[in-house]
Amino acid sequence: MLRKFTLLTRCLHTVLLLAVFGAAAAHAADAVQAEWDGVERLVVIGDVHGDYDNYVAVLEEAGLINRRGNWAGGETHFVQVGDVPDRGPDTDKIIEHLQRLERQAERAGGMVHALIGNHEFMNVTGDLRYVHPGEYEALTSRNSGRLRDAYYQQIVQATEARNETLEEPVIIDDAFRDKWYAEFPLGYVEHRLTWQPGGDFNTWVSTHNSVIRINDMLFMHAGLGPDMLDKSITAINDTIRAEILGAYDYNNSLGDSQTGPLWYRGLAQNPEAAESEHVRSLLETYQVNTVIVGHTPDLGIITPRFGGSVIITDTGIAAYYGSHKGSLLVENGQKFALQNGEYVPLPVDEEGIIPYFREMLELQLGNQRLAARIERLLNPPPEETAENVSADFNNDVIEEAAEAVIE
Repeated sequence: MLRKFTLLTRCLHTVLLLAVFGAAAAHAADAVQAEWDGVERLVVIGDVHGDYDNYVAVLEEAGLINRRGNWAGGETHFVQVGDVPDRGPDTDKIIEHLQRLERQAERAGGMVHALIGNHEFMNVTGDLRYVHPGEYEALTSRNSGRLRDAYYQQIVQATEARNETLEEPVIIDDAFRDKWYAEFPLGYVEHRLTWQPGGDFNTWVSTHNSVIRINDMLFMHAGLGPDMLDKSITAINDTIRAEILGAYDYNNSLGDSQTGPLWYRGLAQNPEAAESEHVRSLLETYQVNTVIVGHTPDLGIITPRFGGSVIITDTGIAAYYGSHKGSLLVENGQKFALQNGEYVPLPVDEEGIIPYFREMLELQLGNQRLAARIERLLNPPPEETAENVSADFNNDVIEEAAEAVIE
């Protein structure tokens, strides 16, 4: 995948932070339950990307919390499919709230499943391209200036040592300092420490899963490519958990894999004719009837594909993506989209897709993407070949292009 920084830079910053401030010892990667049966009611929401107000609004509409933000879902299982951080300022508030709900839901007989998304993993490994300035600011304290100054001094020492090996050494002057301080705001050090192994956010994320099964449904952030179907749910979760806790290889990581559960977009973007055989294999391998993912915002609604065998829950909740507040309700085996206060049954076969889209369009009359999708389904273009689709998907996926803002 195209990067705006080098792996060397990521490694250097991690090493220097550990050298200056140390880190609490990372916990061992303990096994976490990942499969449940007999769950009568579930609510699923997609990526929230640092937008606390919209996140809370969706939970209130779904009946999961009361006006004071406390758990009101009883024995409901609440699945948030990952991507809490980045693009918005309120990541710390959302994590704090999810932690509270975890405790409250458990006491009520329910459960909160906060899955690991690619943006959680990116924050752990130092890919900070999408961090919102407010996320740094939220972590500042009276000591932030001193922490940043100490970190800067380590950067200077490391740069001076490296200069001895360079034909054109880096000039360390006021311009160097000013540029560095502009790039690393107050709160940056605290942000890195809380996301690194041993930090509070890292430890919390590591207690969660990347893939879970509830009843006959498989949940994950993005999807699984064909080369992943030889891996069990347990093996996937254990591997990514270990990487988050520090066993991370920049050159060979399941958490970074474009066909892994945090990144694969084929279920959301590949033409159904080309992807349908893989979907059948995926369902058969994990013995489920439905795969539920987030990761790829598109239509601003809960989006079924493959006759409802795949459900995309990333409606674009965050303001960054247009504040399309929606959730998925599963009750006694029946699935509903909840949007604008209305419950709309999801289709159970191909014939129901267009009627469902039309009903959702009535709730969002200005949704041009959805209107265009309906038109495309009614008047499909010439069918793309599986070979062309495969060749296109094998190109590196650029996050900026793949996560286009919903207007």
